[in-house]
Amino acid sequence: MAVEVHKFGGTSVSSVDGLRTAVRVAEDGGVVLVVSAFAGVTDELERLVVEAASGGAVDPGVPLSLCEERAEELGVAEDGEVREVLGEVGDLLRSVVVILRQLGRPDPRLRDLVLSVGERVAARVVAAFLRSEGVEARAFDSWDIGLVTSDQPGNADIVRWEGTRGLVEGLVEDGVVPVVTGFIGRSVGGYVTTLGRGGSDYTAAVLAGVLGSDAFIWTDVDGIMTADPGVVEAEVVPRLSYEEAVIAGASGAEVLHPKAVEAAMNMGVVIRVGNSFTGRVGTVVCEGSPPGPKVVAHRLDVVLLTVRGAKMVDEPGVIGRITSALGDAGVNVLAISSAVSEPFVNVLVSEDDAEAAAGALDGLEGYDWGLREDVGVVTVVGRGVDPSLVRVEGALVGCSALEGVAYTVVVPEEDVEGVVRGLARVVTRSLRSSVGGGRG
Repeated sequence: MAVEVHKFGGTSVSSVDGLRTAVRVAEDGGVVLVVSAFAGVTDELERLVVEAASGGAVDPGVPLSLCEERAEELGVAEDGEVREVLGEVGDLLRSVVVILRQLGRPDPRLRDLVLSVGERVAARVVAAFLRSEGVEARAFDSWDIGLVTSDQPGNADIVRWEGTRGLVEGLVEDGVVPVVTGFIGRSVGGYVTTLGRGGSDYTAAVLAGVLGSDAFIWTDVDGIMTADPGVVEAEVVPRLSYEEAVIAGASGAEVLHPKAVEAAMNMGVVIRVGNSFTGRVGTVVCEGSPPGPKVVAHRLDVVLLTVRGAKMVDEPGVIGRITSALGDAGVNVLAISSAVSEPFVNVLVSEDDAEAAAGALDGLEGYDWGLREDVGVVTVVGRGVDPSLVRVEGALVGCSALEGVAYTVVVPEEDVEGVVRGLARVVTRSLRSSVGGGRG
């Protein structure tokens, strides 16, 4: 039997209006829902971990109160399962705060345990709300339906799903709508893990692959936009290839988690992105898309490393040695560029990796390097994108990515928004002039 997978993000599950689509698809039956934590809860849980580990005054009641407020607004605060889970996680948070204060550092496994609270509560609240709407819904932690992750704290992978399909299909055949936690899992070693920010998309994509269905990703916008609507007036992109969606996500477009797209590509899952407040699906992510630029993404959490050396012009294998040194240090290189006639290589990495990158480059003999922090990166994504379209005055670095699927420019941080606005106009014109607006 075909069981559709519908994932609802934090904003969508935080109000009756946002859950209208969830009620509609649940009433139709034949679905499993994946839910994120309520908006703002994960941030509060993260803050609790950091402040407790540093010895600061923390109140576990703050994230709990956000959950309680959502339950009250949805009219299910007195539901027995909701009251039970709130009591359990309250005890858990108070215990972990004591332990973190004793440790004096934010232990990664304890962090994952704390962050798991948001999804676990949201699943129970959403299931209770659906029951109040006449739907036979039941909440499940992801491990209760057979999903098993790797042991890596903070960024685990889903590695096993024995029995998941049969269990979910059995529930659906019995008229039950499973409401499953996203973002979290339990590892082969029995530890509670998280899948990285946006990891609920990843859970949904894997579940859809296991069940042989599409994955519907419901959020508070109509689909993947041509640019950040907070920066520029943006439009919905009707269709993206898997490769384009992966690069857009990694480059700062936050609608889809890159790991979710990779899982969908590997498992043959079509992703449909829509607005839970309107029920409209605006973007389809699948195999192949019309050529041309589609998305302008940007990131500010980056640093630019410039590695110099007089012998770079004639010495073979320089870039390989640089990337190997960075890779051995666990640094993810976001972009790299060099010119044949110039004795330097530019490397872009995230701020989080800056210290590790500096240590790795210190170990390269015969080269000097410098670091620039006041930069941002803007990426135009689209199969066959023409670099000549990405003309940016004052760009520090420009480089292509993944066989012409994207082109990236590094600019001073103060210029990022202006560059995004200018390139977004180019992309919008291109989409409008393409045959059918890229809807084929």
